Amino acid sequence: MDWSTFLRILHIIGTVLGVGAATFLEIFSIYFAKDGKVDIFEHEILRIFVAILRFGLVILTFSGFGLLVLWRLRLMGPETFYGPKFMAKMTIILILLSVAFLMNFRLINLKVGSAISTASWYAAMIFGIWRRAEFSYFVLMGFYLVFVLLTYFSLEFIRSRVIKTNE
Repeated sequence: MDWSTFLRILHIIGTVLGVGAATFLEIFSIYFAKDGKVDIFEHEILRIFVAILRFGLVILTFSGFGLLVLWRLRLMGPETFYGPKFMAKMTIILILLSVAFLMNFRLINLKVGSAISTASWYAAMIFGIWRRAEFSYFVLMGFYLVFVLLTYFSLEFIRSRVIKTNE
């Protein structure tokens, strides 16, 4: 196995960990919010998912940097890094890193940050899987923006239904 294959596998593992943790983090945070408070046990479960999410982000980031190093060493072709899907995916990863930083220091609303994070993980996964898509960078980022908005309003709707049914 060569380095580029190894780094691509790591990239996939990081994405899978991030998507899974983001999904379960949303599910459990909505479920735990039904009674209006999060006890110590529930908080510890959410912390585990946050740790998995961060681990996935670290793997994704470093494997991406590794791929860039291989490209710089001319072991991979320029079509890999100048494609619109790759550029959109890297933009989304930068957004993920920024939102993680902002959420860590409580500089962004938790609901907004959560929606951006969840949508970003899914968008990174979809852009990585979507092989036949021949869209420009701006069209892909437009899809991403619409997806973030849909995710935010969907999560708000689900939260309102779950909390409303408990009252």
